Amino acid sequence: MQIDGLDWMDWLHKMRAENARLRREKGISVADAPAEQTRHRPLLYLETSVFGFCFDENPRNALRREAVVALLNQIRLGILEAGTSPVTFHEFDNAAEPLRSSLMAFLDDVRMLPADDDEVERLAAVYIREQVIPERYADDARHVAYATVCKADVLVSLNLRHLANELTERKVAAVNLREGYQVLRIKTPEEVLSYED
Repeated sequence: MQIDGLDWMDWLHKMRAENARLRREKGISVADAPAEQTRHRPLLYLETSVFGFCFDENPRNALRREAVVALLNQIRLGILEAGTSPVTFHEFDNAAEPLRSSLMAFLDDVRMLPADDDEVERLAAVYIREQVIPERYADDARHVAYATVCKADVLVSLNLRHLANELTERKVAAVNLREGYQVLRIKTPEEVLSYED
């Protein structure tokens, strides 16, 4: 079969080469970009429950505690990028000593994510009004709102009852899309650890 006087396979190669040339002229294509520019490290938002598991001595939570310790080590080493919000500091302030000091020490390795507080409060109110997060857990709604407004890719939580579960993740995604925000993934520490092959 012939197209424009060329065998169809030659024509296909010519068209692919022409498209690649046009993409390069308009900007860097993914194929032309250096590997470190195409790799994306997701921004993790760490919710308060993650830090608390470092001190959970319950044997049934041993694997989760190990995952949290590994996650915090990977953040400390720069393998993962993470942040949190003033809500976490507020919740840590409510803890009794010496636990409060131990929790605060973890925040040295996690950056504070900037956000417009009014926007966060407005979005948290939407999550509560839409029954995505129960009203009695308003701080959890604020965590989700901060993660969304800060453009985090993933909210990391061990609060399985009303945060780190598929139903809540879907409800948050629906509200976020309707309100003009990106989809926020909600995962446990085990799900976001970086493993080498």
